[in-house]
Amino acid sequence: MGAHNNVHIPKESWPGWTWYVIEFGIVLAVSLLLAREISDYILGGVAWSLGYSNVLESWEAINIHSDEFVALGSEITAPIISMSNWIFYSIMGAIFGGWYLIIRGLVLKKKILG
Repeated sequence: MGAHNNVHIPKESWPGWTWYVIEFGIVLAVSLLLAREISDYILGGVAWSLGYSNVLESWEAINIHSDEFVALGSEITAPIISMSNWIFYSIMGAIFGGWYLIIRGLVLKKKILG
């Protein structure tokens, strides 16, 4: 009995670049979720460092979309949101850079576009 000429062999038919896209998507999603959780967690510390720690009784379970935070007014929320955005993107960039430069480049020793 002969073999069919339309046999699917994944290594030969699956484009290799799609694994890089899948990896990029996973690293992006993980870095976005971690940065969001960390920046929401330290929002009280950000407000304290800017001198706004006493405007709310408690900063626990407060994020930039909560009703208590929005009610503070833009003169208080704008600098807190600006600093929080810097922290968010710094965390995201650190995770992204840590994966592609340190873990992937040095530990796994795989070239990114090799």
